[in-house]
Amino acid sequence: MRGEKCYFLPHDLTLTVPVKRERKMDSWQKIEIASKAVAALFIPIALAFLGNQVATSNKQRDSEMKFVELATAILRQDPRTEQTSENRNLRLWAVEVINRYSGVPMSNATATALVENTTLPQLSTFEQSTSATDPSGTWGVVFGGDTTLEAAKFEVTKTAQRMGIGDAAVFRRSGSFRSVKVVVSRAEAEDIVGKAQVVRPSSYVVNMSTWCPTSEAKDGYFECSKP
Repeated sequence: MRGEKCYFLPHDLTLTVPVKRERKMDSWQKIEIASKAVAALFIPIALAFLGNQVATSNKQRDSEMKFVELATAILRQDPRTEQTSENRNLRLWAVEVINRYSGVPMSNATATALVENTTLPQLSTFEQSTSATDPSGTWGVVFGGDTTLEAAKFEVTKTAQRMGIGDAAVFRRSGSFRSVKVVVSRAEAEDIVGKAQVVRPSSYVVNMSTWCPTSEAKDGYFECSKP
């Protein structure tokens, strides 16, 4: 056109747009995706490991409690009825188990007496052990109340075994023979009450220091004194 100047670019001239910023964003996105993938893989493994550790700890505690229950049953037998080397070794083993797991090791004199000529009292040693373990005292799971001792005895043996909580004890309180599983901590009581409620939905947890602060051993049960 007249009066206008025209400029022509060489035909081989090309314009390039920097893409460094876009590539940098792509790299961060790749890192983020990789991090999420690693986390998705690691978290289930970590949770599985933690769950296994907790389960192992619970199993060990259950095993220790069963050993203590067995040792207690052995030491409650009169050692003078059958004084044999096998019986003596069995009682020595029971003393070692209680010393190891109760948290309150007994003196040498007490251990010797239990092996030679003394039966283990029903509650005294147990109370010493549990009071040292739990400042608030022992805990109980009450899963039955009967008008007769015979009915309560069935509950603390057959019914308790069906619940999977082991043998329990009978406490007479307010004129009723109560079936109670006594344990050393609130956490253990909460675990047991869940099992008991499958068979007896009305089962509940009590703090023995307030529910039955003092008791007297009777023939086949414990008589709770009035608070």
